[in-house]
Amino acid sequence: MSGLFASVAIFLGGVLNTTAIAAVASWRHPTWPFVGWLLFEIGLGIMRLGVLLHGRRSIAAGLTPPRGLAASLSCAWSGSVGYGTFLCITSGDWVLAAIACLSATAMICGICLRNFGTPRLAAVMIFAALTPCAAAGLVVREPIFSMISIQLPIFMVTILSACFALHRMMVSRISALSDLDHSRALNETILRSSPDHTLILDQDHRIAFCKRPGEDAHEQDSLLGREWLSLLPPEETKNARLALAQAASGGLINVMTSHRHANGQLRWFDNVVNRTTDGTGRLIVVSRDITHQKKSEEKAIWMAQHDALTRLPNRTLLQSRLDALLNGEGRAAASAMLIVDVDNFKAVNDALGHDAGDALLCAIAERLIEAVADDDLVARTGGDEFALLIGAHCDDDIERVAERIFTQLRRPIIHAGRPLDCAVSIGASLVLRDGADRSEVMKAADIALYAAKAAGKAQLRIFKPSMMAEVERHQTMIACARLALQRGDVMPYYQPKVSMRTSEIVGFEALLRWTDDTGEVRGPDGIEAAFQDPVLGALLSERMFEKVLDDVQSWSEAGIGFGHVAINVTGADLRHDVFAESLCARLEERRLASSAIQVEVTENVFLGRGADDVERSLRRLSDRGIRIALDDFGTGYASLSHLSQFPIDVLKIDRSFTQRLGQDIDAGAISATVINLGHCLGMEVVAEGIETAAQEAQLRDMGCDMGQGFLYAKPLPANQVTTTLMHREPAPLERYRA
Repeated sequence: MSGLFASVAIFLGGVLNTTAIAAVASWRHPTWPFVGWLLFEIGLGIMRLGVLLHGRRSIAAGLTPPRGLAASLSCAWSGSVGYGTFLCITSGDWVLAAIACLSATAMICGICLRNFGTPRLAAVMIFAALTPCAAAGLVVREPIFSMISIQLPIFMVTILSACFALHRMMVSRISALSDLDHSRALNETILRSSPDHTLILDQDHRIAFCKRPGEDAHEQDSLLGREWLSLLPPEETKNARLALAQAASGGLINVMTSHRHANGQLRWFDNVVNRTTDGTGRLIVVSRDITHQKKSEEKAIWMAQHDALTRLPNRTLLQSRLDALLNGEGRAAASAMLIVDVDNFKAVNDALGHDAGDALLCAIAERLIEAVADDDLVARTGGDEFALLIGAHCDDDIERVAERIFTQLRRPIIHAGRPLDCAVSIGASLVLRDGADRSEVMKAADIALYAAKAAGKAQLRIFKPSMMAEVERHQTMIACARLALQRGDVMPYYQPKVSMRTSEIVGFEALLRWTDDTGEVRGPDGIEAAFQDPVLGALLSERMFEKVLDDVQSWSEAGIGFGHVAINVTGADLRHDVFAESLCARLEERRLASSAIQVEVTENVFLGRGADDVERSLRRLSDRGIRIALDDFGTGYASLSHLSQFPIDVLKIDRSFTQRLGQDIDAGAISATVINLGHCLGMEVVAEGIETAAQEAQLRDMGCDMGQGFLYAKPLPANQVTTTLMHREPAPLERYRA
């Protein structure tokens, strides 16, 4: 009903026109009906004008206008128009009647124009204005006027239809405008809320619209009219221009660009370019800031190619650089690979903790970088291993770089007030000369490193083809040992120990034997490398113990007097806390006496890390009645203090001294000294490697207690031990008297 308080001109026109018609009618017919109509129009007009002005002020103030009163007065005014027209038609004054009918028609138009927004009110007002006119047509004496009574209902229906149609049009327009406003508001909300940048480019690719989050209106307006491509780095304009051309052809194109902000910060954007649908040929560019994602990707790539501790390149980046060299992207013929391995790194970790180990690795990384050229690559490829790609034409160049590395690492590294050992071994290979592809180059350097370690550590070795043969031999030993274990072809052979006084067999030494692919029984030299492997070495020891104990149990149950069996034990075995208990438990499980087993160790088990664990294991064995023999005495680094520190029961003279008896005075002197030393300490002495009667006689004269060697028997399989024990007779003593 807001139309009741709008269109003041139409309102005043209607009031003044009706009042004028009433005045003319009163002048031509000064009777009370006409005069009363005039006075009513004047009073009603004044009242309606007051209500109109009050309503407009209320609307301006945001208050509710008096719609009901205004509607009632409008209906009263329409009725007054109909009443006056009825008086004019029935007066017989056809001039006045024509003027009144013309005026009523105009009023009806005004009602429709002013109130089509409220069609029901318009219908009531039209009905109130025209019904009296239709009635007048029926009461006048002129028959022709009856046409008015027929035409007016048709006119009312037509005008009301038009009024309702205008109302529907207005409602539809208002709804459309409202939807448009809502859509515009929604779009503005989306644009304000979106983190994306939105640009509209004209046909010349100039910015016609700009919305960039985080920027004020002035900054955005400064971009209007600028060519979008001018905002991009020169190296990106080609791809961006191609993307615009493809989008102009109707495609939805994605292109990545960068933009340097006014503050100097480089930002990355993922842009979607599409053509607008308004037929103008403009393009819309929606750009998402992916700087954070780009930095995250770069960080992820960096982390995938670098070591987190030392921040050096890792194996992946090293391999990529080496591949690039070999593919002709660098000077491959003037390059070399060095693999640097920290010696005794585990000892640093075990003794000082992993913090010290990490500090050592970081310090070594820094010094390696200082020792090489700026364009050389230093990478960390493993726990305590580094790899370097350096410029080098020959072995002399490699040696000069290695010397700089050793010089750098001679400087002390201090952690928590304590110096750290930073000795390293280096293996090197020349690119192309020692390998045509990455695996060959790296393998050659690895082989050279192995040679450096085997030669005593803390030194450089440059790859030579002969090193490959040694590695292959080593790998062959490992493979043979693994296969022999899988097939159950590892077994003990037993070499008799003979009393020098009675020539009787008093025991045996269990020696490892294995069968190769040809069926030949071979000694431990063929799989020597396997004993250094922690896993294979333990498996070999376990297999020997099981088979020896099974054989000893079998002989004991058969009542065969075999004396004892000596089993070789490694330092790794003795360093296990449960070794002694496990061996004793196995003896008890098989109901074997402790004297049936003798444990043989070499001098090197007393040295280095873990000597305390070795001593504890040996003492536990000794306390359980198991005798301990020290093998190869005099060939290692054991001191006399070890003989008193560790529970040694038997000393064994190494075959290198036995075989030189009668040929080397020193060998005889050493043998005699060992025998006397052993007897002074309450130990028995066994001589190994006796092959001649002369050697046996000389040792017997020195007072040696027992001997073993080919003079008595070769190592025997278990099934021949029983036969040997049953048929062997002591040799006459005269044979030793020459």
